[in-house]
Amino acid sequence: MRVAKTEELKGFAMGPMTLRPFTGEGLMAVRVEGPKGAHAPAHSHPHEQMTLVVSGRLRFRVGAEWREVGPMEVVHIPGGMEHEAEVLEDSLFFDLFHPVREHFLKKVEGA
Repeated sequence: MRVAKTEELKGFAMGPMTLRPFTGEGLMAVRVEGPKGAHAPAHSHPHEQMTLVVSGRLRFRVGAEWREVGPMEVVHIPGGMEHEAEVLEDSLFFDLFHPVREHFLKKVEGA
């Protein structure tokens, strides 16, 4: 069994956000600390993703649909689907990915 305090995980910066990944065999959880005004520009990746908001508010676009989400709401993003997010207030959320995003692990090693 592996256990970690997510705030103590080694992280890396992606713009103004800090990402702290934790991996299993085929699943990755990434703690994201996003300040108000941060933006993840439109992108897609083959990984299936879910985002669980712990605190704060985010505005997501998945495909053509925009939604605002807050604490304890979760968003599903199918692999290959274009999406983006705006951080509306200081936020803490978790991105879950399957499979593991190996390039995130390389970024942590280089941080």
